[in-house]
Amino acid sequence: MKKNLLKLVVATAVLLLAGMFSGNVTAQQTQQQPQRRRMMGSNAPSLGKHYLQTANSLKPPSENWANPTGPYKVIMEVDESLPDHTIYRPADLSVFPTKDKLPIVVMEGPGCDFDGDSYRPFWTEIASYGYLVIAVGLPVPEGLRAAMFFNKYEDVLDGIDWAFAINKRKVSKYYGKIDTLNVVLMGQSCGGGHISRLVDDSRVTMLVFWNSGLSFLRGANTGQPSATDILKTITKPLAYFVGDTDMARQAGTTDFETGVKTPSFLGVRKIPGDSHGGTFREKNGGGFGVAGVAWLNWWTKGDQKAAKMFKGDPCGLAKDPNWIELKAKNLD
Repeated sequence: MKKNLLKLVVATAVLLLAGMFSGNVTAQQTQQQPQRRRMMGSNAPSLGKHYLQTANSLKPPSENWANPTGPYKVIMEVDESLPDHTIYRPADLSVFPTKDKLPIVVMEGPGCDFDGDSYRPFWTEIASYGYLVIAVGLPVPEGLRAAMFFNKYEDVLDGIDWAFAINKRKVSKYYGKIDTLNVVLMGQSCGGGHISRLVDDSRVTMLVFWNSGLSFLRGANTGQPSATDILKTITKPLAYFVGDTDMARQAGTTDFETGVKTPSFLGVRKIPGDSHGGTFREKNGGGFGVAGVAWLNWWTKGDQKAAKMFKGDPCGLAKDPNWIELKAKNLD
């Protein structure tokens, strides 16, 4: 009886100690696990950290991106060395850099969403003219929507860092082919706020805001210079393309008017329906695609025919009546 009682006491003690030890280990493991870089809101109907269930897909139909107007066929891919971004590039890289430049374009959009293919027509169109386009986020699975307000400005920075590193890697297909003297950042809506954080990065040569601006969604007390302070001194080219009824039109207009030294352009386009969504999903990116390619070709490849799209009174873009306001500053 006493032996049985003693065995019971010992067994109970062992179990208690095991539970305490297990709890301590679990607590230690929890403390040692790295904190997630970011998390979605607690009320978001998340399917994994990157996606939301949605009834309305943002994916454009394939006919909108299957036949871009540039001279190069385009590949969309995810490189294992840059696993949280989607790359659009010319399929044949053999012509770079001997016959053409391959500038870097890093873009965040829609907004700050983890989305690498909702703007596929626009990104494919740009890449077809000889650009390495790096979109923040991955292709979104069917029936889902990319998590909103998920990205951080560091994701844009990661894209730049990767392009510079891969250009130096001898075993890479990009070795020595990327034009690191031309680094263009693009941002739509919230994405514009993120690229503005990198305005002082010496590698960045130009910024393009789509339905956005330096002053758009820029909160106070961020520890960053104000948009007004930046625009007083910046000399890098800036372009603003916005929808006529878009909520960011005023921010883009104010930025354009505030800039002192910077070569800049403001284009306001009539966009029925979702003006803030732009024309990115239309065939070959629609009007935004035409303007984006021309602006890039002028500033990164010295295409003077493309320059006429923005210079002169009226400028070339005015031939499209959907551009209802076009202003240029310091372009000569």
